[in-house]
Amino acid sequence: METPPVETVAACSAVQGIPLITKFSELVTPPESCCSWWRPFWLLFTVLMSTIVAALLVALLPLIVLLTLFRRAWSCYACSRYHTQPSKLKIAVIGGGWSGLQCISRLRELGVRDITGFERNDALGGTWHPKLRYHSIQVHGAMWVTSFDCYPYNAADRDANDGKVLGAEAQNYVKRFATDKGIEALYQFNTKVVAVKYDSAQRTVAPKGEVVAPKQPARLVVEDLDGNRSESGPYDLVIYASQASEPNIPDIPGQAEFEGKILHSLDFKTAQFDEIVRSKAKVVVVGGSMAACDLALCFQRAGYETYDWVFRTPYLFWKYEAVFHNRSFLNALRGFSTVVGLLLSLVSQTLAGWMFWGSGLAVTYGKVHNNWCKFHFGVLCPQQRRDLSKITEEKRHRANPKRYYAGGLELDDGRKLAADYVLFGTGCQSGINKIALVKDGQPFDLDPEARMLNYFVVPTFPVFANSTSLWTTFGPVRAVNSADMAIYHLCVRETMTEEQMRRKASWQMGGSMNSTSGLLFQSTSFTLRVWVVMHLDLMAAGLVDFFDFMWHVIEIFSLSRQTALKFRILPQYRPQQHEHDD
Repeated sequence: METPPVETVAACSAVQGIPLITKFSELVTPPESCCSWWRPFWLLFTVLMSTIVAALLVALLPLIVLLTLFRRAWSCYACSRYHTQPSKLKIAVIGGGWSGLQCISRLRELGVRDITGFERNDALGGTWHPKLRYHSIQVHGAMWVTSFDCYPYNAADRDANDGKVLGAEAQNYVKRFATDKGIEALYQFNTKVVAVKYDSAQRTVAPKGEVVAPKQPARLVVEDLDGNRSESGPYDLVIYASQASEPNIPDIPGQAEFEGKILHSLDFKTAQFDEIVRSKAKVVVVGGSMAACDLALCFQRAGYETYDWVFRTPYLFWKYEAVFHNRSFLNALRGFSTVVGLLLSLVSQTLAGWMFWGSGLAVTYGKVHNNWCKFHFGVLCPQQRRDLSKITEEKRHRANPKRYYAGGLELDDGRKLAADYVLFGTGCQSGINKIALVKDGQPFDLDPEARMLNYFVVPTFPVFANSTSLWTTFGPVRAVNSADMAIYHLCVRETMTEEQMRRKASWQMGGSMNSTSGLLFQSTSFTLRVWVVMHLDLMAAGLVDFFDFMWHVIEIFSLSRQTALKFRILPQYRPQQHEHDD
């Protein structure tokens, strides 16, 4: 494992009392009481269900072992050779955040030499770039789960690696990785990809067993800051690697009548916060997600009183210190109950929710409920929970915005909230729908509900892959699997026609994840079930085996560490690191 140097942190001060780096040991005492009358019953249920699931796994172990051995034998045979060498590929990656960087790094390890990255902003960073990160944002998870593969944030200080950092320091870490890996030079900055062109006649479907040279059927139309457009390419594959680049603002009637300002969290910078405080403006925060919590916390921590918070149903979260725990034996057991809850999500949202509440993993900022469609892998640390609890009920409004009026926002229960600013913490869109697709000279519409082959490739536009849909794990490490899938698609498995890919994708149980909003920003979906079903589909396709999946989730939730999920779909290789770091 390569260990990055521990450098001086970003040259910026703490924000609203939140230090640049919050170590695990510096997290405040959890504010919740463990003496609720219902807690023993849920705890008993958690132990009982964990025992039952463990017994079932033991009973099914012979069958699981047999299927795993069969799958690995098939993998050794079917994935034993490249029909196209990765070194002959040309690949474009859209997005300069940590997913794009991790994807490029892995592609280079696998032998791809000709890679071009495109970033619309002036520097790397993605979510953590100043144009996208909002005021006082912290990385929500522990740094060990948001680190690059084999490149920990701070290997010399486990306490810091178990902690969290402000957005400015997260961008520093991203830049450090890019510099050490020599990736920054591969990017074109201030360059927006506006279209992808696909010439299906140039796509080669090779007879089985034959080695062919790729014909690179994709080209990009890019735009610079002055609006000048040009073409780039050709490429064998274009990988979209941007998760949250576009604001998602609900369409509420009366916007033209409203005399104040409307901002999404992406547009809420320190300058806007300072202006609100200086002018003593009235603020309404809309939304119940992690971003909305962050917005509300900005004002609560500043002691600012002239704000209201509107949400329909309080979102559910996992407790930071429970999911990113201290690796004690009891916490490891609780981590196994989390794995059991994930498996139960296939059967019942209610049972899975009871597991999380019973183990002490779940938390919310409002009335306890069990609607886990209001959970999007959000995490709240003890300090966030403590500060959210200080927001009075008078400032919280469980309602839907109905319409704007000149002086504020009217709710569906008839109340009117005066506002100079309406701030939306309502999630983001990936921005993939902003890219025009052109197939054989004709516009091509990307169906938001179309199933992607292996949650990655668009079957009817097979030069375009969506890395944000292959959400195999957390943080940038998931993009390792995107790179593996790209090489498997282009160089290992038998090349399929568009119809063959479409038919194979139709066999999946899922895969029609909304390609516009992405997995984490679909407010009506049971995200946990979608995530587990995706892994079952990958197992059914022979890309992952059950043992590797189970080890992966146990590693994260019981052992509090993370490595990339093993796909075992590529020929054995020995990457020569010095070849890629020159």
